[in-house]
Amino acid sequence: MRQVVKQIKERNKIELELNNIEYQLWRLDDYEYTKLRKNSIPIKEDYMLYMQLYSPYRRSEDKLNLAQSFVILTWLLGDSSDYYDDWKGSFYFPLLLIIKKEIGDLFYLLKVYDCRGSLNFSLYKISDNELKDRKSDILHEPFESEFSRHEINSFWSYFYGYLIGLSQTIKLFISPLPFMKRIDSNHVVYGYKDNQYFEEQYNSEEEYHTTIQGYQSIDITTWNSQKMNTMLQNITNGVVEK
Repeated sequence: MRQVVKQIKERNKIELELNNIEYQLWRLDDYEYTKLRKNSIPIKEDYMLYMQLYSPYRRSEDKLNLAQSFVILTWLLGDSSDYYDDWKGSFYFPLLLIIKKEIGDLFYLLKVYDCRGSLNFSLYKISDNELKDRKSDILHEPFESEFSRHEINSFWSYFYGYLIGLSQTIKLFISPLPFMKRIDSNHVVYGYKDNQYFEEQYNSEEEYHTTIQGYQSIDITTWNSQKMNTMLQNITNGVVEK
C-alpha cells in the first residue's frame, strides 16, 4: 500500500575533514533551527575574511557568483528556506554543524545565506543550558578553547573552496532549468539562461526593473515558481484513490 504522507524525511548531510578535525553539516528544517537558535549564542563574524575571499582581484575561477552558489547549495542541501530577508537576500540554508575533536563533539548552528550580493555565514554556539534575558542576541568572540577564530576562518575558507571545486564538476552532469532571482536592495539579478550562469547589478532602479521584465518576457521563470510546481506534484503524486 502506497503511503499518502511520507513519515520519514530525507536528511541532507555533508561531511568534511580539515587539519584532523571532522565536520558534519546536517540540514535543519525551520522549526528545528528556530528551537535551537533560541538556545544558542551568536559568534562575531570576521568581515575581513569575506573581503579576502570575495576580493575583486581574485581570479574568476577562484570565486563563485550568486547563481552558482545557489544552485550548488540547493543540490547539496535541498531547497532554500523561505525565511530569508527578501529585500537584502534571496536564499538561506539552516544547518547543524557538529565538530568532532579530541575533546569531544561540539554543536553549533550554521546559517549559510546571501546578503546584498555576497555569500555569508553566521555561526552560533548551542548552549547546554537554557538562555534567558535575551543572551541569545549578544554577539560573542569565538570560544578559543573549542572552536577558535583561526579554526572558524580555516573552515569557512575550506568550505568555500569545496563549493568552488564542486562548481567545476557539477556542470558535467547537472543542467539547471532557466531561472532568475533578484535582490532589490542592491539591484542585483542572477540566474541561469542559455546554458550560462549570470549575475548582473544595476545603478538605476529603472534599468533594474526593465531588465527583470525583459527576462520574464523570454519565459525565464523564478525559482519559487519551480518550487511551487514541484510541491504540487509531490502532493498529488502521493494520493491514493479510493
